[in-house]
Amino acid sequence: MNKFNLEKRWVFEPLNKVVIENHLAKLFLQAGAEQEVCLKGTINFNRSQDDFQADDYIQSDYQEGVLKISLPEFESDEFREAVFNVTIPEGVYLHIITDNYPVNFDNLKNKLKVLNENGPIYLQNCKGDMHLESENGLIRLSNCEGDIFAKLENGPFSASKISGKSLHLENENGPLKLHLASFPEVNLYSENGPLYFETVPLENGNFQLKSENGSINLILPNNFDFTLEATTQWGRIKTNFDLPIQVRDNTYTMINGNGTVIIKAITDNGTIKINAENRPNLDFVKNKFEQIRIALFKVNSEEEKQKVVEMVNKVVAYINNIAGSIKEENIKEKLTTSTAKLKELVENFDFRATNDKVLNNLEDIGSQIQDALKEGIKNLKENMYDFKKHHFHTESVTAYIKKILDSPQIKPYLGGEHKKKEKESSIDHSRMKILEMLEAGKITAEEAERLLKAIGKE
Repeated sequence: MNKFNLEKRWVFEPLNKVVIENHLAKLFLQAGAEQEVCLKGTINFNRSQDDFQADDYIQSDYQEGVLKISLPEFESDEFREAVFNVTIPEGVYLHIITDNYPVNFDNLKNKLKVLNENGPIYLQNCKGDMHLESENGLIRLSNCEGDIFAKLENGPFSASKISGKSLHLENENGPLKLHLASFPEVNLYSENGPLYFETVPLENGNFQLKSENGSINLILPNNFDFTLEATTQWGRIKTNFDLPIQVRDNTYTMINGNGTVIIKAITDNGTIKINAENRPNLDFVKNKFEQIRIALFKVNSEEEKQKVVEMVNKVVAYINNIAGSIKEENIKEKLTTSTAKLKELVENFDFRATNDKVLNNLEDIGSQIQDALKEGIKNLKENMYDFKKHHFHTESVTAYIKKILDSPQIKPYLGGEHKKKEKESSIDHSRMKILEMLEAGKITAEEAERLLKAIGKE
């Protein structure tokens, strides 16, 4: 028999912690509906195995609320692959120790500690504090909530739509790239790699970004209140914020609004870019409405009510700022009318009376605002696309790129006779693919230029 299907279940009371030491399989961990730990999977061999015993490779021990599962290495040339799916009860502390295999977490609500020596770590749709370490592998997160500590030695870190109270990332040799992060406390460090950090609007915060030998690219909302100090020993500072800049030694300081979020960006040998992001953030608006709803439900005094009024005023200011960039008057009117209703609703809210009707009205207003914003954002994207077409197309994008290819700055990278026809044909095919991707809008002109340079050097 070459393939073995395995299933093991553990039910203990109490169960506070699960430790999995893995030297055998690719792991996929997800939330379980029952209060049990369940492991299902397959082990594949190159040849039939007559003496295989599952208990030799799925070992467990339980003591005082802690379940330890050991998956030892299969020391045989006949071993091909093992893949295990593990379900974990909500709230249990999960500690994973693994090497040479990827580990994937999906939809968990657990505090996590993951140590992986030579493999990637993936997390999506998870809630709970996370401690992640990878020696030689990437770490990737998507739509996760909780305090995050991550340490890498040789690999990239990337994340999108993550939130919590604190974010601490360290990387020795690799980039750190974060989109739509929401953390009041941020500490990012890369010794030999670039940093890219895009934050959603926050009221208060303390950020520190440092790269010894790499660039720092910081994307901030346009209506973001911040005080920024950018320091570079041998690099340059670039920004598209129209703000006064104070210069002292190698430190450049700029303040936007009330300056409540403190940001320090430091690099020895790299460029620091600070750019405004005008893209409206619907997730931010949605989360603010949920915070307002919860706060209204708990109001028991005039002081608490005033705090909700302040919350509403801030989100209204954010929405009005977005409305200013929308050309369609009917959409602007929808947003103006809805935000006025929102302010009136909260200001006239009587916390002594029943508030069910108020909460229902709040939900209706929130839906109206989000629908109008979606429509406005769609039109903004279309307008931006038309602008790019107008800007880059004299006859077509292909014609524009052809001018780039024929320019004396680029042509040396792309020209030259090749000794083998096959290589020339392959490069021509790659060029055509790049131009097709550019024509379809999948890559920018700058990205196309870099790709064309790269294949010209092969």
